Amino acid sequence: MVIKDFLLIRMYLFTWLAVLIVLYTAGASFAAYQKQFYLVFPFLLVLYVGHTLVLPVTAGILLKAEEKGQYWLHGTADGKRLLSSKLIVSTIVLLASLLLTNVLMAFSLMAANGESQLAFLEGQFPWVEGVLFNGGIIFSAFYLTTWGLFLWSLFHSMAQSPALRKIRWILIIAVYFITQTVIVRVTEWSAVKAFLQSWSIQIESPLSSTGGMNEISFTMDSNGLLVWPLLLSCAGFCLLFFAAAWLLDRKVEV
Repeated sequence: MVIKDFLLIRMYLFTWLAVLIVLYTAGASFAAYQKQFYLVFPFLLVLYVGHTLVLPVTAGILLKAEEKGQYWLHGTADGKRLLSSKLIVSTIVLLASLLLTNVLMAFSLMAANGESQLAFLEGQFPWVEGVLFNGGIIFSAFYLTTWGLFLWSLFHSMAQSPALRKIRWILIIAVYFITQTVIVRVTEWSAVKAFLQSWSIQIESPLSSTGGMNEISFTMDSNGLLVWPLLLSCAGFCLLFFAAAWLLDRKVEV
């Protein structure tokens, strides 16, 4: 199943990697023309942030193919295998894209070496910052994707009920925003906030924060990297994944 999904998406992958190179070339050419190569870094930052969508978009393409072929209804694989395949292949695409972008970033740092705007690096390659930033992007991408898988499965499970079929888009939106509101309110309680901040890992980095999504973002401050929000968010991702698989195991029509 993983091989089938990868073969389905590989042309999208190669096309996207080619687009990345073209976009970077355009940005780097502009920066070189201005004789200020550091101008390429805001452009690269936009490319990095855009990677939060690579994982959910890839999974969406694979799920759309699943809908079109109705493979799920006639297949023998359970929900966990089907969704795991989509998640694995989508993760491969994301990591390949991030690897290429990291190579372009490393090249840019070497090309811009010595420019006054990069003096804060003191000639050192920002390994820690790079790992944290990549981790934040991957984390955010998984947030979007696991929610997407769950809501996709919930949406199609409602098709079995004529009473819910016509309003399922409204219910899907309501489920998401009500859940997010409850999480935000709970994390604002003083006891919960104290618990979430009770375990941290010290990391020597000038960064104050890394990427994330809403209340489940990576948190870097003077106390270090907070561990409990990360672990609880990962548990939430697993819960959403298994809930989506359970809904699919009901053999809903997709």
